[in-house]
Amino acid sequence: MDDWMQDPVDDARPELNLTSLVDVVFALLVVFMVSSAAMVEEGRTDAASGQIELALPTGDSRVNAKPPGELVLQVDADGSLFSAGKPTDAKTLASEVVKQLVKTPNLQVRIEAHSKLSYQRVMDVIAKLQALGVRNVGLATRTSEGAAK
Repeated sequence: MDDWMQDPVDDARPELNLTSLVDVVFALLVVFMVSSAAMVEEGRTDAASGQIELALPTGDSRVNAKPPGELVLQVDADGSLFSAGKPTDAKTLASEVVKQLVKTPNLQVRIEAHSKLSYQRVMDVIAKLQALGVRNVGLATRTSEGAAK
């Protein structure tokens, strides 16, 4: 038989082109990686905004007396500030802290925050105190009745 009379279909071998398949698999892999990273980041955001309920432990240490040069700040459940039991605002508190820092450079500030208060609100107060130059900030806890000693 002549070459020109051969059927070209008989000589053709079927080939499977995997390039498109690999491209699709890599695209799916990237989509899953990005979406899982977004879900993890969303969980961190929820935790940072106080949407996860936590039962924080109570402290068992007792403060016998107020150390000299200590400023006590209270923050109630709605975020209102009190200094030495008197209502105050951020500006008044800032000027009071600056005055006390001049007298006592190692001023200690103890924050007594309501247990229902947002953690972010407490962190805002601490950040403002640190911006004013206070380096010794403590958080007060309540002792639990019947706690193991």
